[in-house]
Amino acid sequence: MVHLTVLIMGFIEDNRKERMKFVDFWSDYVLKHSDKEWSRQQNVIINSCLRSTRMTREEYLKMKGETFRK
Repeated sequence: MVHLTVLIMGFIEDNRKERMKFVDFWSDYVLKHSDKEWSRQQNVIINSCLRSTRMTREEYLKMKGETFRK
């Protein structure tokens, strides 16, 4: 049986590697694309997040093409 600490440490290390991989990807992307291009893309993401916070649950699910089930 694997000890819980070993599992947690493995998760932490995997998570760290994944985050570092993303940082490498993003830094490479920013270097290869113009400020105007990547900042426009970030603007789309940020505006989308802001819009979604003003939506009701039903509006959000409708946008995703899903329905709310109680």
